[in-house]
Amino acid sequence: MAADIFFNTATFNHLSSAPLWLMVIGHIAFDRTGVAAPIGKFHYFLHWIYGKYEPTILRIVDWHLRKKFFSNNVIGRRYLTLVCATLGRYLPHSIVVTADQAIQVIRFIGGMQSQENSPKLAVGPCVCQKSLDRWQEPSCKDIVVLYGAEIYLSLNLGYRIIEPEEAITIVEQCRDAGLVQTLDFCMQSGQWYFVICNCDKEICVLIRLYLASGQMAYSGPQIVLQAPEQCLGAEQCGQCVSACFFGANTVQDEKIVVNYKKCFGCAQCVRVCNGNARKMVKRRNYRHDHIVPANILLGEPGSEHLPRS
Repeated sequence: MAADIFFNTATFNHLSSAPLWLMVIGHIAFDRTGVAAPIGKFHYFLHWIYGKYEPTILRIVDWHLRKKFFSNNVIGRRYLTLVCATLGRYLPHSIVVTADQAIQVIRFIGGMQSQENSPKLAVGPCVCQKSLDRWQEPSCKDIVVLYGAEIYLSLNLGYRIIEPEEAITIVEQCRDAGLVQTLDFCMQSGQWYFVICNCDKEICVLIRLYLASGQMAYSGPQIVLQAPEQCLGAEQCGQCVSACFFGANTVQDEKIVVNYKKCFGCAQCVRVCNGNARKMVKRRNYRHDHIVPANILLGEPGSEHLPRS
């Protein structure tokens, strides 16, 4: 199996027989201008290899996560953290965003300049669910973008080209189902950004890996701001506690308390708050502008007083 990963004649023939735009288009350097920046053939080839063997990689990670030694043992969790910190650079990382921010990215991509035949957006079955053969609805929610769309379409994995409005509808449906939107990239670079994921916490490998190791996921450009006097409390509401994947909301003396250090900025707690006690505001220390700039995600920044994070 390992030997198959290396460049071989069959792989070369597959790529060489692809349309020219599959080899020379690709991008996505979020350079704030809306112009697609081309990637090289080697970049495309490396990501094509990752796409081809991604199901195997996900099954290996899932095997570790399902072992109690790695999930419930301090030594095992430290091992996972060390491996993720040292080798994880080459594997996908996630920026957690709100559904509105994911939609901003879709609209931005829809307006980017690219060659006529190059797809911008495609959707397919959740790669984690398909790889692990564990399913829950919604399942057709893996929105690959630009050169990522080209790669996953070429691998015949059940993806199809979609227009921005359909992608927006998928994101909205996933948000309403309680899923968290993430922007996934490799190599710590915006030029390796390739997919909008709609994640659960039962099957999604990246979310589960973060919860086990504290690695592979980053907070987005917004953070929640709570108005305690408007909060209805745990007895009348308390939905924010279960809605948060990251444990940012806890009950103390029947009141909901926010741990801002744990808030990744997904806005699911805002969606379910019956007291309208929460809103999203700009995070002071968003550190991933070089991957997906905040001005693309947020538009004009507000001037709210922000909680420290």
